[in-house]
Amino acid sequence: MRQGALRDPGSGGPAPTGGWAQTSCKALLLAGAAALACHSTANAQLQGTVRSRAAPPPLADDGLGPRDLLLEADSVAQDQPKNLVTATGHVQARYQGKTLRADSLVYNTATGAAHAFGHAVVVNPDGSTIYGDDVTLDDQFRAAVALGFATRQVGNTTLTAGVAVRRNETVNQLNNAVYTACNICALDGRPTAPTWSISASRIIEDRQNGVIYYRNAVIRVLGIPIFYAPVFWHPDPTTPRRSGLLAPKIEYSRRRGFSYQQPYLFAVNPSTDFVVSPQINSRVNPFLNVRYTERFYSGMIDIRAGYTYSKEFNNQQTFDNDTSRSYILARGLFDVTPDKNWVWGFGAERTTDPTLFQRYGITNVYTDRGPFPADTDRLISQVYTVRADDTSYFSLAALDFQSLRAYGNETAPGPNNTTITLPQGIFETSKSFPIVGPLIEARFNPTDEFLGGQLRLQASAVALTRNDPVLSVFDPNGVIVQGPQLENNNGQYDTAAKLFATGSKQISALSYTDSRRASLGGDWQSTFTLDNGIRIQPFVFGRGDFYSITDAQVYNPNTGNLDPGKSTVERISGTAGANLSWPFIKPIGSASIVLEPLAQLDVSPVYKVNPNIPNEDSASFEYDETNLFSIDRFSGFDLLEGGQRINVGGRGTIDWGSGQNASLLVGRTFRAQDDPQFTTLSGLQGADSDWVVAATSQPIPGLSLFTRSRLDKDSFALHREEAGVSYGSSAFSASVRYDLNESGLQQISPNDTLLTGQTVGETIIGRTEDIQVGGFLFFTRHWGVSANVSRDLQQNLFPIAQVGLIYDNECVRVDVLYTRDETYGNVIGNSNSITFRISLSTLGGTAPLAPTNSRGSR
Repeated sequence: MRQGALRDPGSGGPAPTGGWAQTSCKALLLAGAAALACHSTANAQLQGTVRSRAAPPPLADDGLGPRDLLLEADSVAQDQPKNLVTATGHVQARYQGKTLRADSLVYNTATGAAHAFGHAVVVNPDGSTIYGDDVTLDDQFRAAVALGFATRQVGNTTLTAGVAVRRNETVNQLNNAVYTACNICALDGRPTAPTWSISASRIIEDRQNGVIYYRNAVIRVLGIPIFYAPVFWHPDPTTPRRSGLLAPKIEYSRRRGFSYQQPYLFAVNPSTDFVVSPQINSRVNPFLNVRYTERFYSGMIDIRAGYTYSKEFNNQQTFDNDTSRSYILARGLFDVTPDKNWVWGFGAERTTDPTLFQRYGITNVYTDRGPFPADTDRLISQVYTVRADDTSYFSLAALDFQSLRAYGNETAPGPNNTTITLPQGIFETSKSFPIVGPLIEARFNPTDEFLGGQLRLQASAVALTRNDPVLSVFDPNGVIVQGPQLENNNGQYDTAAKLFATGSKQISALSYTDSRRASLGGDWQSTFTLDNGIRIQPFVFGRGDFYSITDAQVYNPNTGNLDPGKSTVERISGTAGANLSWPFIKPIGSASIVLEPLAQLDVSPVYKVNPNIPNEDSASFEYDETNLFSIDRFSGFDLLEGGQRINVGGRGTIDWGSGQNASLLVGRTFRAQDDPQFTTLSGLQGADSDWVVAATSQPIPGLSLFTRSRLDKDSFALHREEAGVSYGSSAFSASVRYDLNESGLQQISPNDTLLTGQTVGETIIGRTEDIQVGGFLFFTRHWGVSANVSRDLQQNLFPIAQVGLIYDNECVRVDVLYTRDETYGNVIGNSNSITFRISLSTLGGTAPLAPTNSRGSR
């Protein structure tokens, strides 16, 4: 044992190693009453005084052996016959990585036991700290008995007691005790009341089972008792996640009345969670949500599902018969090979009712559960395998779709020649969507140069299967939405019937059920930079497509009938050209400016619309800066951009450093002849296109602005505009996004008469316009407001509008949210709801996606 002397810096002696903290917070609340004194006052309820100091970090390794003790103090006396060492004044002892500080210490050199008096502090290697006025320690420097006991553990959880007794290696008993995860010390070191606490006549801390038990527990919030239980327990926050209650969700809405949802987490094993979340409603039957998550050595699985047995309902009434109603949202991803280059996975999305998610407030529905992204109000189920490395890519997939899009109410004849509105709505049918599978994609990029450039080979194949025939329509005027549409009972097609009757020779249409396509192609590109800085990138692209169509019938514009079509179609395509750019760089002080003229020359055959090829994957695209210099602007394989054309533009960028910059891109397309595959609404029909403009800027840290526009080639009128601004800091975050599209996809209801003869209850091309605002503002350290508002400016409704009041500190988060949902207002009524959510640190939160991070409480 090494000995030394420590003296206060003002006494002229050496400075104490480690030192005492200058601010001394020494009190915890018990039962919402008085705090323990920060000096030497006693609290009868705690049966002692807790003198806690802000614990300094553990000392660095000082080279002590596993049985060595370092003891330092103002004075040290040794009583060899009794095997006792007594240290007084600024005592500091180090043993097995633990640090003990006290006013005085009696140490038994034979047994290793110690008795510390006055301001005792034990700092463990993990940073957790034990405080007490009178502490008896065993030979491992663990507190066996302590008077005026307090411990602060990792995660800011604090336990205090009048008396603490260590029963055995894993069980501690605390009498007249308090538990909290909130701060109990103000910034200046004075004691402060915790936001919430649990006081009890006895607390048992069972480390082996990872549970803290309470006898006569009282939960206080802001010092006010709100709950009493003779027996209460929750997981020890220092242990891995445990089974227990998660944060409840309390809500009131016109649809369901008062609703209480209480999740319970079953921590099945270290890698498996199961959450049961019953929702109890005052107006309608209960709804049961469950979630199963598991991680394997090679992947993970996440399954959400829900079930109820009830009628349908809207804001005013229930209707239809009681029946089973349910949903499933699942995903999985697994490694096939140890190098993770080859994976397989699945996504499963289905529901029995198109408005089930809105009726019961199911959230996070339209998220990606695989490589094929989600679409609002449409569910996609998929199974896939993907193999990718530095030179190759291969994927094999199958997909199925379910549409939940609503157009309006269904009507029926009523009494006395009236019309009544039925409770059910009109929804987009899923019959027009095919079963996709197999869908095969492959790419190969050789690392070696080929003819001085980079060669890439591509292959693709897909089979689309339907039970009902569809009609793939092409209307160059842009009145009819492109892509397959379902046939009605009369052998005509809702969206095209009237226009077909006019005998329009401009319309192309193909009736069919199933289709299959196989494609093989490749492209080559090289790069040359001249001495004057001009960069030239020549390229060549070629592809062959083979189609097989079942029950093909082609629209005859001369007769207005459907004549037999081809069952197989072959097509060869190719493009050659070059990209050119000439950047000019100008330094100005610490900033730099880059001006870059851009051009792309493309030469292809002129491709006409082939009425025997269905348009499944090129039904829509947007002409903007992202495809201004694309060889083929169509998103898929079924349509091909052709002809001789030149894409020109100019890009300017300024960079001030430190992440501050701005850029502007302006461009358009010129053609030698019109491409008949582009509609009048595309911005690309004719010899010259509309103008494409895009700008971004980050003028100051945290602030970002962007705009993307398409302007009429003659009048410069806006046909497409997307603009936004966002700013973020620790106390304030806001974003605003505006979207305008003169040729967007618009849903029309039975009350709309946008086109004479146009049937209703479907999607057509029309003007769409909306604005979205979101963010939060903390106007004090703990209080704030939040907003998430989306407004459809064409239909004058709020698809979602949510505002909230937030209270957030180190141990509790409270959200009070008001939500208005008009998405299905014409079917089930607009929803106004108030939701209350509270999360207490260490006492349960929401179940995470990663099973390894969950924690619950009872």
